[in-house]
Amino acid sequence: MLAAASVLALKAATVHALDHTTDAIPPPSMDPRVSMSGEDLYLEVVLNGTATERLMHFIRRGQVLCANAADLRGLGLVLPPGDEMRCLREIDGLRYGYDASQQRVTIDVPTGQLDLPRRILNQPERNATKATSGTGLLLNYDVYAAHGGGLGNVSGLAELRAFSDDKGVLSNTSLTRRYQEAGGTWRGDTVRLDTQWRLSFPESSTVLTIGDTFTGYTSWSRATRIGGVALGTDFALQPYRVTTPLPQFFGQATAPSSVDLYVDGIRQYTGKVPPGPFQLTAVPGVDQAGQAQVVLTDALGRTSTVTFPFYAARQLLRAGLDDWSVELGTVREAYGLDSFAYGDDPVGSGTWRRGVTDHLTLETHAEGGASRSTAGFGAVWNPFGAGVLNASYAGSRNGGAQYGAGFSWSGRFMNFSIDTLRSNDRYRDVASSYGSPPPRASDRALVGFNVRESSFGANYIRLRYPGQPVTRYAGLFVLRNLRRGIAVNASLNQNLDERADHSFFLGVTWALDERTTYTASAQRDRDQTFGTIDASRPIDGDGGFGWHAQGRSGEASGGLGEVGWLGNHGQLTLGASTIGPSSYTYADANGALVLMGGHVFAARRIDDAFALVSTEGAPDIPVLLENRRTGVTDSRGLLLVSRLNAWQDNRLAIDPIDLPADERVQRVDSVVAPADRSGVIVRFPVVRVRAALAILVDGEGAPLPLGSVVETGRGEPAIVGYDGQAYLDNLKGSTQLTVTKPDGSRCTATLSYPASARDLPQLGPLPCRPSP
Repeated sequence: MLAAASVLALKAATVHALDHTTDAIPPPSMDPRVSMSGEDLYLEVVLNGTATERLMHFIRRGQVLCANAADLRGLGLVLPPGDEMRCLREIDGLRYGYDASQQRVTIDVPTGQLDLPRRILNQPERNATKATSGTGLLLNYDVYAAHGGGLGNVSGLAELRAFSDDKGVLSNTSLTRRYQEAGGTWRGDTVRLDTQWRLSFPESSTVLTIGDTFTGYTSWSRATRIGGVALGTDFALQPYRVTTPLPQFFGQATAPSSVDLYVDGIRQYTGKVPPGPFQLTAVPGVDQAGQAQVVLTDALGRTSTVTFPFYAARQLLRAGLDDWSVELGTVREAYGLDSFAYGDDPVGSGTWRRGVTDHLTLETHAEGGASRSTAGFGAVWNPFGAGVLNASYAGSRNGGAQYGAGFSWSGRFMNFSIDTLRSNDRYRDVASSYGSPPPRASDRALVGFNVRESSFGANYIRLRYPGQPVTRYAGLFVLRNLRRGIAVNASLNQNLDERADHSFFLGVTWALDERTTYTASAQRDRDQTFGTIDASRPIDGDGGFGWHAQGRSGEASGGLGEVGWLGNHGQLTLGASTIGPSSYTYADANGALVLMGGHVFAARRIDDAFALVSTEGAPDIPVLLENRRTGVTDSRGLLLVSRLNAWQDNRLAIDPIDLPADERVQRVDSVVAPADRSGVIVRFPVVRVRAALAILVDGEGAPLPLGSVVETGRGEPAIVGYDGQAYLDNLKGSTQLTVTKPDGSRCTATLSYPASARDLPQLGPLPCRPSP
């Protein structure tokens, strides 16, 4: 029997560390019991309408069932201490029924007398596939050339990357420039940009970097480019881990029920829940305030509904989670101009953020070097689910101080934020020794609204740098989506300290289809007015052609036109442009070269991870990435797939429909997780099978009867189909066939398999002579 009504008692909270062991089903109680007085029974237990999937020992005394108290507690019943036998009818509120034919006992207990494990529903976290990496080299290149006014220039950006499993990634980027002077002389140089070795530890979300990198930072500190060593957290190594608090809903059902979760009116989860407590997680799409609605429906169709507001904020860390980094090195100077310019003084920094609760995250940052040092702390607080407050304070040597505060709130129809960061004249951080000091004041305010198909709002910015006057700007913006893919947007920006410094923009965009877009715009900046007409069809991510055309009016009148093509081996762009009196043509080519598995491949630019798919020599086999065709294997049975995501699950598959009939594949899909910017080899072994379609006839040339069984002495027997045909595999050059007809009589035949045969040859007719 089901309990009378499902009781729903929900409350909103934020996500916390979960003990997944509470979901485990208790093991069956199959230990033999000493029979006291009565019949020993081992029965399947159904508790409050839900099968527990366990057998339990009972003693039947007449029409009464009794059980050991410890076993009843294992079901979840709350009983006084003791291991003595308890008869079910003596337990207050408990009702039961015994079905002898099914060897089953059905027990119904009020939920208040049960202590059941909490069932976790809609768990957002999951384990990713173990990350792997092959060994290889990769060269990304981007070459740009232009010619105009009788002069030319060429530049090339290159990234060389070496990787190996468990040994990390060694990478180097460089920029080469060649340009032509007025006399026709060509000059140029090559500049090293970044060189680093990066080793990842996905189990702890930690990364070690040696070489060119950045110091850690917070919203109230500045990062510095250094050459040295860095060790810290990188949550990208565990992509399915939830790092921010998520709204949680706790409830209890007294009978088997279905539960539905709606977030802002959109159903996010539906599932079944057994009697007992449960926990349901809501996963908002973006940072915002919203409403979640939980609907519980029991087996009789009765529903209970509870609605809760929530506020999601990615600035917060989940309770108990740490995000940290430490760095030591020297400051990189003249980046992009000098290959090896580093400061003389060592600098160090440390950053730490911790989720104290799901509503409060504390953070601290300290740095020192180059005769400067700073230290500070901050907090991010979500008070009562109503927006996010942040505050910070930092001090530097010689009495410098910086403090900041802010508040932000984002809802379905409105968003608002305001923040300020201020410092006194003595505040200096490490970056000040190599560049501009931090601003003395930085104030920002923004308010925005979303109403039906329109978005509009206003913003305000106030900046003051040492030795410079205060700069204040205010702006208005509006975006309106009309029918048939037409959108209108306008913006106005005004310098509040200089009346003549203002700009106005008005644009109309028409999306003809998913890829083709036309735009017309007009802009006035101070005393200049110009207009633009633009049409474009970007290249699809799967490859193909694209184009872009633009015309401009005003002082810089002119236009441009370009076409581009993207394939599996790279991307090429050609174009021409005219701006005022100057005109030039240009071309750009980018892609990658990969050395892996003893082969060299040309591919499109690879910024993340990739895979080398091998079908063990089978050519022209279609390869799918996430169920989308990405190419076919070459004559060597290889294909480089360049658009994989590092650390995440990527599903690769092959379509065996084009395989010859005498070839078989052991598997057709695989899930792989490449390591950081690395490649993996994914093999789909294709094995050739010596197979044939044999045509068997009797002594008079008539096909053998349908259903006759053919044995070759290897593998499973084959069945004769229509017209005496039988599919046979694992054949040798000469194979003796033994056939058993439906009437029990037997005959033998000899099959000779040609050495040059491919696909599925038809062999025969083969006479089958009666066995002696």
